Amino acid sequence: MQIRAPGFTGPRPVTRSPGWGLDPEHHNFVGEDELLGPVLLSVKTETNNDEEYLRLLLRLRTGTTHDLIPAACANSSGPYHLAKLLNEQLTLVNWAPVMHPRCSHLIAAYDERIIVSQFKFGVLYQRPGQITEEQIFCNRHSSPAFDEFLHVLGQRIQLKDHKGYRGGLDTQFGQTGDEAVYHVYKDREVMFHVSTLLPYTENDPQQLQRKRHIGNDIVAIVFQEANTPFSPDMIASHFLHAFIVVQPIDPCTPDTRYKISVAARDDVPFFGPSLPNPPIIRRGAELRDFLLTKLINAETACYKADKFAKLELRTRASLLSSLCDELKEKTREFLGGESTESVNESHRSESNGAGSRFIDTVRKALIARVRNQNQETNNNNTNNNNNTLNGMKKSVTPTETPTVNGRNSLSKSSIGSRKSAPPSPPSSPDIRPTRSQRMGLCSSESSSLSSVDLGGGGGGGAGDSDTGLESLSSAETPQQQCALTHEITRLKCDKLDLLRQNVTCQREIKRLREKELQLLSDLDAASKEILRLRGLLKDFSTCNIEGSPV
Repeated sequence: MQIRAPGFTGPRPVTRSPGWGLDPEHHNFVGEDELLGPVLLSVKTETNNDEEYLRLLLRLRTGTTHDLIPAACANSSGPYHLAKLLNEQLTLVNWAPVMHPRCSHLIAAYDERIIVSQFKFGVLYQRPGQITEEQIFCNRHSSPAFDEFLHVLGQRIQLKDHKGYRGGLDTQFGQTGDEAVYHVYKDREVMFHVSTLLPYTENDPQQLQRKRHIGNDIVAIVFQEANTPFSPDMIASHFLHAFIVVQPIDPCTPDTRYKISVAARDDVPFFGPSLPNPPIIRRGAELRDFLLTKLINAETACYKADKFAKLELRTRASLLSSLCDELKEKTREFLGGESTESVNESHRSESNGAGSRFIDTVRKALIARVRNQNQETNNNNTNNNNNTLNGMKKSVTPTETPTVNGRNSLSKSSIGSRKSAPPSPPSSPDIRPTRSQRMGLCSSESSSLSSVDLGGGGGGGAGDSDTGLESLSSAETPQQQCALTHEITRLKCDKLDLLRQNVTCQREIKRLREKELQLLSDLDAASKEILRLRGLLKDFSTCNIEGSPV
């Protein structure tokens, strides 16, 4: 949205209409469009000549638009139809009203972010014959003509006494010089980074202290003492996109005039005001108004260049998304609904439940797999192992059932999900099964792994766990652990082999590329030799023709 203020003929920064954001009689609606992202719509009733109108303000990540329509045409229209009047691409149907006492201030703060009221511009001094960046930045002193032009731009101020917009200059310790040029133009503060007023560094041909400020500006003025060639490519900068070149005519005289020309990058659109014909303006207030207007409009136009447009779009989208989320949250809190934290907590509990169900499924699959393997290999020892397991269960309390990794399953008794068992004898924590007993635990149908599924029973299920980690660890028999170790070792070896093959392939590719370059070089040399031989053959044929008798 662009609103033109008096005195400006080119693109201008967006300004907020009086009453927007803080007027309690307007209504706000928020939503999320599938294509356009977060959307914020404001509707306000206005009266003009005893007629009611609806002023619509639609905020999108691509920009802000507004319109004024008669209220009679929109009495029965909802937010969907009103928003479609401003943007036909909107497909959002379900709009949520914004209801919170502080929401108007949040919207106003967002609108004020796009109002630019402070600007900083660079001012370069180019002497006759200077055609490089180093020469321009190394000008240590100015000239009377340049000082006269600086007086037209604004007032010289002492930085240590300056209280307004400083444009990145140091106003406390004097590290960026003692003086600067500053001006307030139509409620806009303008600070000029003058190259000759910035500190000069000895033995620094690039003058990085000066370029650090001017190189980060978007628009700069180039003052030329005489007609000297200038190209934007002379100044290496990612930010400078537009230059206004000024040449004095009859400087330091009552008839001083200035010839003005403009240079900008290709992706910067046109910005006004247009140059007069001829482009010469007399020194005075007219020149100052023209230059300041041209500078401000130039920076606004540069924001539409590809580099800045992408940054602006990303920043506006992020700010608008955060604003819409905050408006929804505050409306939910104001209406007494469920907060986002409780919703997130419920999502976390659901995800934890899904995770526990997944662990249970894996655990049961492992149980079935181990049971089938043990039934096939240890059918003859099943009875003996059952007896061994029963003897162990009698000597161990339910809350301290030892597992294969020596871990005690106490989680369920500690959280109070079942009644805690009576304390065990002092010797029970030291009970460890023998090797044959551990083998029996792993190969028996009634082992601690199988007892996990029977946790709903009486004392037999006292050894299960909430997470199933103990069950998974106990499912790994020594044979399986050995097999897993061999499998991991084999995979590591395969990985090393693949890495070696990758290195070998990279070296081969590099060798082939070098060979390709060599062949191309040889081909180029052969082509030149062929052309040379053809030339010699042509000269030889010509000589034979000329020397042959008619």
